[in-house]
Amino acid sequence: MTPQTHWTVPRGVGWTEAADDQGRSIIYVAPLPDGPVSVLPDQSAVIWLAAVEGGGDVVDMVADVLGHHTDYVRADVEAFVAELVQRGLLRRE
Repeated sequence: MTPQTHWTVPRGVGWTEAADDQGRSIIYVAPLPDGPVSVLPDQSAVIWLAAVEGGGDVVDMVADVLGHHTDYVRADVEAFVAELVQRGLLRRE
């Protein structure tokens, strides 16, 4: 993943953001109209939001939000973004 990589939600995929009882983001995302619905809590919600709304390098944004060094989160962030792409929930723009 390069700093110039931009991500988008494909046509036919819907998502919404909610909060748990402690105010942390939870993302619900699904192919429409039949699903299945994927629930992305905690760090996975941070990664999703960085990818679809962030406008910058996803790894850098996630590291900043979570208070970690980019090298600490890079492998996990890149693996999760790749999984979202494989599942058809996210695509490279």
